Amino acid sequence: MVALEVSSLTFETHTTGLSLLNSAKCYRPSRVGSTRDPQVNQGLVLMMAHGTGYHKEHWEPTIEHLFDYESEQQVAKIPPTLTIRECWAIDVQNHGEAAVLNEQVTREIPDAWSIWDYADAFVTLRRDILGSNPSYRNNKFVLVAHSASATAAILTTTFFPLPVLQSQAIFHSLILIEPAIAPNPAFIDPARHTPLYRSISRLIAKRKDTWTSKEEARAWMAEKMPWGMWDERVLKVYVEFGLGYAADKGVTLRCTRRTEALAYERGIRQSLPGLWQLNLLCSANAHVGDKTATSKSTSESESGRTASKPVGSHKPIIPIHIVWGEVDDLFSREIKDGLEDPEQGRVFTSVRRVEDVGHMMVQTSPQATAKVLWDIFRESSASGALSGDDFEDSHLKTQKPEGRDGAQRRSRL
Repeated sequence: MVALEVSSLTFETHTTGLSLLNSAKCYRPSRVGSTRDPQVNQGLVLMMAHGTGYHKEHWEPTIEHLFDYESEQQVAKIPPTLTIRECWAIDVQNHGEAAVLNEQVTREIPDAWSIWDYADAFVTLRRDILGSNPSYRNNKFVLVAHSASATAAILTTTFFPLPVLQSQAIFHSLILIEPAIAPNPAFIDPARHTPLYRSISRLIAKRKDTWTSKEEARAWMAEKMPWGMWDERVLKVYVEFGLGYAADKGVTLRCTRRTEALAYERGIRQSLPGLWQLNLLCSANAHVGDKTATSKSTSESESGRTASKPVGSHKPIIPIHIVWGEVDDLFSREIKDGLEDPEQGRVFTSVRRVEDVGHMMVQTSPQATAKVLWDIFRESSASGALSGDDFEDSHLKTQKPEGRDGAQRRSRL
């Protein structure tokens, strides 16, 4: 397993006039025992957003596996050569380490935070901090978001005019993992959701939130759902960074029960602006250069993968990839199918389903999460989508469309 070098960054945002501090970490492969050039400054820069109740360090096991895949590729000399310069992860401002930095603000105004604040954190890091550094000029920025943070990822694009998004390649692609986005306003109604979603929403404000020590907390969680299903590395960082010391009660959740419950209460409703912007992006992607038609689905017989491919030299403003767990636990198949419904104008660069995992795939299966991300990067690189070339998936052979209209790429991994 590739060891990580980690550096931290704190910066300020004022999205809605409220001053909030943001906690970010940058991950690179350790120089010790690595064959990689320590001065590498080309390649992908991943910006990673976490879901409700989690924090930025949840991405660390996935990031380790991503750098493992890169190392294996370099040793085997498998084309196309793909390099990840570094990975950034940012806390939601009332989660993890950021919750400590903003404790006074969130205590005095607990309802003040909005999903726009999290979106602004990524915009500030991309545009103002990294964007002002000449060494990042030729990097490809990919925004990866899990669960509720998918709305924040989509809303980052509202900070820029569409022509700027394309001409300056602010983000080279969005990858939304199990996006917690309502396909239409009717899904604000809790009755439209799975029993698991309703149960979590109801019980989260009553969950146990104090322990005498982090050791006790970890042992307790290891025997309970859902934490007992998590990869042990994720559970370790959850306890390390998700719990803080309280003078009068041992350790407690940094993301308080009230904060998490409020996020579930607001969550689906708060996703609607993300849905509207997603509709706009899909429409813009479909009409760039007046190339409105898309080819029928293509497939690779050995892997079962299928793909949509825009006609001609069409290049989307921002490629958007959707990744679902094949287990429909927190979100029903109805919600998932509704979000990716091409009849609603939502056609994505790819839609993939990962076998044997559900909504918490980042927590339960970091290697599978890394594998699907790596596959997206490699296929995008091969097609030119991460090299600035026009979108052209020439290595796939056209076959009979599969599924609903054949408009999406589906992969079972």
